[in-house]
Amino acid sequence: MSIMPVETFLALSLLATPLPIHRIDNPEPISCLSADETRDAVAEGRVIQPAQASRHARQAAPGEVVRIRLCRQGDEYVYVVTTLKRDGRVARVTLEGQSGKVGTIR
Repeated sequence: MSIMPVETFLALSLLATPLPIHRIDNPEPISCLSADETRDAVAEGRVIQPAQASRHARQAAPGEVVRIRLCRQGDEYVYVVTTLKRDGRVARVTLEGQSGKVGTIR
């Protein structure tokens, strides 16, 4: 039986130690508003109209809008718009609530 050099043992030990996983695409959790809260946010001018958000989403992911929700992500408002494409695929578009700028398409 041979003895492993200390340097090799330490190197193998470091490789075997699980490292913490840091996701770079880990956004803050999203919590969606009720219909009343959405109406209040629109009326107070904190976000664009849902119809405007729908148009922005359809430009980014053409198809029929089947669902639109106003949500909070951290301190920001975002619209989460679900579209159904002609080929049957679903796209989820996230827009900035204030400007309507497209954030992500999945």
